[in-house]
Amino acid sequence: MRPSALVYLYQRRLRVHAIPELLAGLGVAIGVALVFATTLVSGSVAGSAAEVVHAVVGPATLQLRTSRPGGFQERMLKQVERLPGVKQAAPILEQTATLEGTGGRTLTVDLAGADTALVTLDGLAHTLPIATLSPGGIGLSRTSAHQIGIPATPVAASRSRAPAGTITLLLRGQALRMNVSDVLGPETFGPLSQAEVAVMPLKDLQRLAGLRGRVTRVLVQAKPGQESAVRGELRTLAAGRLEVAPSNQDVTLLRQALRPANQASAFFAAISVLLGVLLAFNALLLTVPERRRAIADLRLIGAKRTAIVQMLLFQALCLGLVASFVGLLGGYLLSLGVFHQSTRYLAEAFTLGTRTVVTAQPLLLGLAAGVVATVLASAVPLLDLRRGGALDAVYDEDGAPGNTLAPAVQRGLALGAGILLVATTVLFATAPSLALSACALLALATVLTVPLAFSGVLRAADALTQRFQRLTILPVALSSLRSTTVRSFALAATGSVALFGSVALGGSRGDLLRGIEGFARSYSADAPIWVSAPEDNQATVEFRAGAVARRLAQIEGVARVESFQGGFLQLDGRRVWVLARPPGGAREVLANQTLQGSAVMAEQELASGGWIAVSRQIAEERHVGVGDTLTLPTPIGEIPLKIAATTTNLAWSPGAIFIGAGDYTRLWQTTNPTALAIYFAPGANAEVLQRRVELALGPRSGLRVVTASERNAHIDALTNEGLSQLGQISTLLLMAAILAMAAALTSAIWQRRVSLATLRLSGVKPARVRLILLVESVLMLGAGCITGALAGIYGQIIIDGYLEHVTGFPVSSLGAGARPVEIFALVIVVVLAIVAIPGWLASRVSPTLALNE
Repeated sequence: MRPSALVYLYQRRLRVHAIPELLAGLGVAIGVALVFATTLVSGSVAGSAAEVVHAVVGPATLQLRTSRPGGFQERMLKQVERLPGVKQAAPILEQTATLEGTGGRTLTVDLAGADTALVTLDGLAHTLPIATLSPGGIGLSRTSAHQIGIPATPVAASRSRAPAGTITLLLRGQALRMNVSDVLGPETFGPLSQAEVAVMPLKDLQRLAGLRGRVTRVLVQAKPGQESAVRGELRTLAAGRLEVAPSNQDVTLLRQALRPANQASAFFAAISVLLGVLLAFNALLLTVPERRRAIADLRLIGAKRTAIVQMLLFQALCLGLVASFVGLLGGYLLSLGVFHQSTRYLAEAFTLGTRTVVTAQPLLLGLAAGVVATVLASAVPLLDLRRGGALDAVYDEDGAPGNTLAPAVQRGLALGAGILLVATTVLFATAPSLALSACALLALATVLTVPLAFSGVLRAADALTQRFQRLTILPVALSSLRSTTVRSFALAATGSVALFGSVALGGSRGDLLRGIEGFARSYSADAPIWVSAPEDNQATVEFRAGAVARRLAQIEGVARVESFQGGFLQLDGRRVWVLARPPGGAREVLANQTLQGSAVMAEQELASGGWIAVSRQIAEERHVGVGDTLTLPTPIGEIPLKIAATTTNLAWSPGAIFIGAGDYTRLWQTTNPTALAIYFAPGANAEVLQRRVELALGPRSGLRVVTASERNAHIDALTNEGLSQLGQISTLLLMAAILAMAAALTSAIWQRRVSLATLRLSGVKPARVRLILLVESVLMLGAGCITGALAGIYGQIIIDGYLEHVTGFPVSSLGAGARPVEIFALVIVVVLAIVAIPGWLASRVSPTLALNE
């Protein structure tokens, strides 16, 4: 068929069936928007962070670094520069610091100390204002400045020595007033301008942090063709005490750190993709009866099969492409506004960007989802082209032409649903890591079960009419539903998809949050009052305690003060959280988070030295268990330690390691604490004691004093924010499904205008027509939503198992409660409210329409 003929036929179709086509396209667009928004946000965090890392390292391909908080001697730089294969090297000292700006607004940033060697290396020499690396000031990225209320300065003004503002820098246990030398925008700082970072001269940061002559990284640019040789030379120079790694190692580590959280988000997103495709498919199913009649008419006038196939595929591609592009635009707006993946919980370990990065993968995935769903649904009528059938067989079916779903087909769908359900159970029981596949099978089984559930609802309603003869509306509604089985199936399937996703995803998110809340309570309960750097819930920011601990121990009401330590360690491509606890300092958290081994024995073994407790996913990666040995790459070399217990990941996705305070002090060669735990004397008042501790520290300490309950609340808020995307996906899925169902129901009502006009012609009043439509809608949606809610509870169990066994997060037991019932009622009420207007208009259709037809 000529392209001009294809275009002409589609134009004719749009003139006659514009409303159903528009509503079907809306269903496809909603599904595509859901797919694109979830995949786009999931990839933006690592993508924007990669831009930041590449902006810092420039052409450098290797680096020397250490996990020791105090870094290593800067004189190592000279030895690196003398290596024959090294072209250039640049030192960096990185510290986690807190900035306090106008109105008391604070922000935790990655503070970097650098000199002109780094500026020359990463290509910023021509744009970065010289004042930024001049003594006495600090340069802020535009994002950092904005968040603490420091106004951005024009480029010309930023090149002068006039300060852009004044801030308080909280660094290693001290509060310092600093002039902001520059607010660095993209024209001077590139992608770094959108990261939460600050920069100052290397010598200044070394002095302020009390780390004179020390750095945390040396970036190395090898001469062409010399990278392999330089790597070997650096390893010899490091002698096992420093790590030799690729310069962009942080990108790899961040991707791993994001992987369990992204696995959860991507798992939710993948289910949303599947459900989005099903929503789009169901939306197109509503047009199947009309398309089947059109095919029969074309065949009766002599159209060839190939021409009909070309016409249907052309129309499907046109609708799919237009609807998908609309969906991509909607998904992008959602990713900027509604969706937001907070990563503040990763800020202490990684330098993060804030830009939404659009790559080809989510674009192609969203586009493919929309087009494939449209083509598949549009291809259903092509079954009528099978040889051997009558050309106008569609008009010989019972009920409305093209709307019949034969009993044999219904039984086949039910059998397929049973097989898929068995496969789901077997897959989940034998391989929790394949839970996504199990959920996909369960979602398909849910859709295939709908005809059986719908048939059951119709039989129950029929029995009700037999028992109560006065329900005259119900028989009319049942007759209409039986004559439009395919349309009813599509609407009910849409409801089942909506309820399945909302119950499964929302319930699992609730279980995950309750599990993390349990960890936060036990983690904070190991001491009644905590002293640490601001926003440092993980106790990984080292500070100089000096005589602080002794002074706090002398406060009236204080029984004792214990030093806690911690940090991060690169282990097998993971940035692992290391928790160093004094004897008895991990009692509560180990009792709550231990999965294998005895929490009591583990606590005793940690205190004795030579033992660790490690997250289960780390132990499983190394194929070790309780009683086995795990070798850690510590700052003094690789040290074998025995495993006392395995735990959850403590809500830190790369995993965690508990170690005794004595071992940590020896292996990390530091006595500086990252937190002070203050214990009460009998009868002491927590609030009074907290105020006394704050007074003893004074305003210049740069430290924060919180009670266990305050620390717990802050961790809960942070984890809720970090996992907010899971809730957003669940909520957006429910909203998308409601809109898709409303569009589908509106389309179904529009397509029924002739039958409604027939009712009007027989004397039925508009109010009674509206009541018939209401009963039909409730029966259709009820059948699908009940099926979806029941399947959603099973889906919640599957997702919980995935989160616990694959990602390592602490997950609470199943807690569905009344949520499925609440969602069921919400969906029914909202959808009916949305379609009230089209229902009212349809009830007033002119009776003459029936005569015209």
